[in-house]
Amino acid sequence: MFNYAKFDSATFDSAKQKPAKQKSNTQNVLLALVFSLGAVSSQGFAQETEQGAASQLNPVIMEQFQPLFTAITAELGANKARYLTEPAAYYALVDRYLRPRWDTASTASALVGRNYFESLSTAEQSALTAAVDSTLVRYAFEGLEHYSGQRFDIADIVVSDGAAMGWVQVLMESPIIPDINLDVLIKQGDKDDWKAVDIRFKGITYVSIKKHSFREIIAESGLQALIGDLQGKNAAYFKVICAETKTVDLPPCNLKTE
Repeated sequence: MFNYAKFDSATFDSAKQKPAKQKSNTQNVLLALVFSLGAVSSQGFAQETEQGAASQLNPVIMEQFQPLFTAITAELGANKARYLTEPAAYYALVDRYLRPRWDTASTASALVGRNYFESLSTAEQSALTAAVDSTLVRYAFEGLEHYSGQRFDIADIVVSDGAAMGWVQVLMESPIIPDINLDVLIKQGDKDDWKAVDIRFKGITYVSIKKHSFREIIAESGLQALIGDLQGKNAAYFKVICAETKTVDLPPCNLKTE
């Protein structure tokens, strides 16, 4: 549930405390939520839905994000089996609905720290953003494996006083576990274009979970080591699913991930 009295857009890039330790499978499911918004199993994530304070839903943000959740609900509900055997079709779904609503560069910046990100050359920023983008796509594929009929709808929208950051609260209705709320952090871009930059569940965000390990790799081995680590994991994952489905010459099986 939103904490309306303590909305803080700075939590995206400056969380002061390290994330609480959790079981690795719980963290993996949360990370998969970043793109798929469907990877919730019956273990470890049961939470009763709580209703937040009433607020008027921002019509601009609703217009931009509601089609995403409507499409994801409809497509995964009707075509999960097909997407598991046709990765190119699922990749096309991600590319059509999810990528346009996600500001990957801002997520990459938050993960490594804004000051560090801005100190990088344009080529280095692009390489890191591409690696994070491929990682988020991998999470979407990992999340697909856990999808079990959940439905998604916007429950609330909160925008900061400066109107540059906000949260979209998503109600996830499940046939097997109690309904839960997920908070998607959004950022305003040019021409009132809003995009997601992070996701929060029970007070834990994707950035807060991963930023410490990202920055540790950079401190110990440099940026290229981080990029190589991400792309190596992505390449290994897609190699397996592409081999299992005998998919070649189509994304994600023809993408350069190393």
